[in-house]
Amino acid sequence: MRDANFFTKPVDKWQRKYEALRASFVERLPDHIVAERFGLSVGYLRVLRHQFRHEKIDFSEAVAEGSRPRRRIDAATRQKIVAWRQRELSAGDIAQLLHQEAVDISVRTIERILAEEGFKKLPRRTQLKIGRTIGGAEVPEVATPVAIERLEGQRFESAGAGVFLFAPFIAQLNLDAVIKEAKLPESKSLSATNYLFSILALKLLGTERYAHVDGHVFDPGLGLF
Repeated sequence: MRDANFFTKPVDKWQRKYEALRASFVERLPDHIVAERFGLSVGYLRVLRHQFRHEKIDFSEAVAEGSRPRRRIDAATRQKIVAWRQRELSAGDIAQLLHQEAVDISVRTIERILAEEGFKKLPRRTQLKIGRTIGGAEVPEVATPVAIERLEGQRFESAGAGVFLFAPFIAQLNLDAVIKEAKLPESKSLSATNYLFSILALKLLGTERYAHVDGHVFDPGLGLF
């Protein structure tokens, strides 16, 4: 008997793609959550979204596997695929890099080529474990606290500087002492005060969801709040 698992844990590949895209477009879930839920890599999910937007995926009828002839890949592209796998990039990541070069190849085709070249599937890993992002950029170092005294004389431009208008009110409430007295959980790199103030800053800026912070992460002025 079928139940909710038919939708939340799809077995067929076409349905897993459908449910993943639905969770991404309709439910607007973060990429890493969708990828983990449906057993995909974040890079592959981005490729799926691109293919769907450009009408390269058709869910009107499930396509039987093996019904299409195999696509022939030129030697130059094959060499790129091999070189990227030697850097331990997944098939989804490779598909995204090829797309950036205006070469659209399905993840399944890339997996077939890698198998033909003798490569085994990579175990699932986080980008942090890999040590780089999809574009090959290094993962940045963990942020460390900066003493205000070290910033004396420096000037910053900030799109979120308006949050500092609330500083007198925060001081009046003695919010820092309240947070310490509450004995909230904290880590070695992030104190409870830093954690609460970062959430407060997002709320003061009108950021509705914590997943929508990309526009603020490189704001040095906001980082001082």
